[in-house]
Amino acid sequence: MIWLWDTRIQLSLWVVALLMLSPLLLIRIGERFRLGNTGWSKMVAPHTIATTLLAISFMNPPSIVSAAYAVPWFIIRFSVVCDVMLTWRQLPAKTPGQLCFDCAFIFPAIGAAWLVANRAGWTPWNFDPLIVLLTAAHFHHAGFTLPLMAGLNAKASPGCWTRFSCVAILLGVPLVAVGITCTHFGVLSFVEPFGVAILVLGALGASVSQMRRGLERERSIWTRTGFVISGASLLAAMLLALGFGLRYVLPNLALTMPQMWAIHGTLNAFGFGLCGILAWRGVGLRNTQNTRNAGA
Repeated sequence: MIWLWDTRIQLSLWVVALLMLSPLLLIRIGERFRLGNTGWSKMVAPHTIATTLLAISFMNPPSIVSAAYAVPWFIIRFSVVCDVMLTWRQLPAKTPGQLCFDCAFIFPAIGAAWLVANRAGWTPWNFDPLIVLLTAAHFHHAGFTLPLMAGLNAKASPGCWTRFSCVAILLGVPLVAVGITCTHFGVLSFVEPFGVAILVLGALGASVSQMRRGLERERSIWTRTGFVISGASLLAAMLLALGFGLRYVLPNLALTMPQMWAIHGTLNAFGFGLCGILAWRGVGLRNTQNTRNAGA
C-alpha cells in the first residue's frame, strides 16, 4: 500500500485489481448460492471466457477494441438480470431478504455497463475516467457482496434487524450513486451524504450479523474466523465511507480520495467480501455434509 501511494496511476491499477477480484472470484463463488451446484457448473465455461476477456481489456489503453473485450461480461450480467426477473414473474411475493439477495445479481450489470464505458474511453456526463471506473467498482462490490450477505443473513435469521438491514442496503446502494451524480452537477448536495448514511446503517446491520455468526460454536474455527473478519472489516470500511460522505459537513473526518481507494476498497474487497463469502461457502458445505450424514 505504501508503494501504491506514490502516484495516481499506481493507485488506479490497485482499483482495477480490487474490481477484478469480484468477477474473477467473488461473483463466481456467489453464483453458487443462486444456481446450486448443477446450474453453477454450466456457467463455468462462459464465465471463464468472459472474465478472461475482461482482464485482457485492461491490458490495453481504452478504445473500442478494449470495450469489445468487456462486452461479453456485460452480456452475462444482463442475462443474469433477465433470469432473476423471470423468477420474479413466477414468484412475485418477495421478502426483503429475498429481494436483497436477488438484487445482488442485478446491481453488477450496472457496474458492467460502466466498465464497458471505461474501456471505451467514454466519460458519461463528463465524469472523470477514474470516477467511471470507481462507479463500476461500487456496483461490483457494494452492489454485490453487501446485498448478497445481507440477504443470506436475513434468510438464515429472519427478524426486524436483518429486514431493516436489507431495506437500507437496497435503498443505499443506488442512492450513493445518484448522490455522487448530484454532487458532480452541483445540485441536491444533500443526496450523497443521505445515501451514504442509509447505506452505512444497512451495512452496520450486515456487519453485526456477520460477527454474530462468528460466535456460533457449531461452526468450524475457519468459518467463524471468516465471519468475524468479514464483519469487522465491513464496520471499519463503512465508518470510513461515512466520514467521506460527510466530507462537506465535517471535513476533518474524511480521508482523501486516494486513501479511500486503498483502505476502504481493500477492506471491502478482501476483508469483508472474500472472507465473508468464503465463510458462507463453508456454512453451505457444512450443511451439505450434515444432510448426507443424516441420509446415511
